[in-house]
Amino acid sequence: MESLDRVTLRTQGGQTAEVSVYAGHVLSWRNADGQDYLFMSKNAVFQPPKAIRGGVPICFPQFSNFGRLTQQHGFVRNKQWKLVEKSDWAVTLSLDYDGQEFPDYPHPFTLTTRVELCDDVLEQRLAVTNTGKGPGPMPFTAALHTYYTVSDISNVEVEGLQGLQYLDNADGRLQKAEAEARVVFPGEVDRIYIDAPDTVKIHDKGAPGGGLTYEVRKRGFHDAILWNPAAVKAAAMSDLGDPEWKRMVCLEPGLVVTKPVELDPGATWEGAQSLRVLRGGAAAL
Repeated sequence: MESLDRVTLRTQGGQTAEVSVYAGHVLSWRNADGQDYLFMSKNAVFQPPKAIRGGVPICFPQFSNFGRLTQQHGFVRNKQWKLVEKSDWAVTLSLDYDGQEFPDYPHPFTLTTRVELCDDVLEQRLAVTNTGKGPGPMPFTAALHTYYTVSDISNVEVEGLQGLQYLDNADGRLQKAEAEARVVFPGEVDRIYIDAPDTVKIHDKGAPGGGLTYEVRKRGFHDAILWNPAAVKAAAMSDLGDPEWKRMVCLEPGLVVTKPVELDPGATWEGAQSLRVLRGGAAAL
């Protein structure tokens, strides 16, 4: 991680967060005791243009292969951004794309992310402006690919998804209905929940101190992606592997299936996520 230009945010309560200028990537979010609530693989590679395995990668202008690009998850997570503004507790980064580098995405845009750290909340905002002149709008899909640290994936339950339709990426993207009040992880889970609620909770029953809950609130993002690759797929990922997959779960606010965006020239779209850690019904931080 030493090779990356990064900004460190701090609060008076002792929390810290690190944000890399490369990729506009949130690398860590630690409490006063040094516990990191965001998972970072011990096998992650911090050498551009490699994407970073952990933290919060930004998937844009495409999530997975939902779009016209041949590059999985788009290209902004593989680019150097620029520092716009910073303070002790907040940082703003931006990326300008002229529409020339990737023939399968000829749409100029400016992408901005702002990360704010408070004593009990980490908030990340994402805004995109279509800087092209047309003709026609700019299509995109997107996600904030957030990795959370957990004690063990077998201790994890996700609340707030019951009754939703989802695309099961582990089963040929068949559309299914979520019957469970709390989703668990008996094996690979890779799902895109359609039109998900704005608040979803991740419960880690095995966390020290009697358990921990991540409360995830999103706005502007209509879908939610839930992912843990399990042993077989993780073994094929050199920057993850075994046993790292057991220590993580991804819950990502996404703009993938519901209300696809067609952004007119000069228009701006905005979305955000607000993350809070709870222990025993109270804020942990």
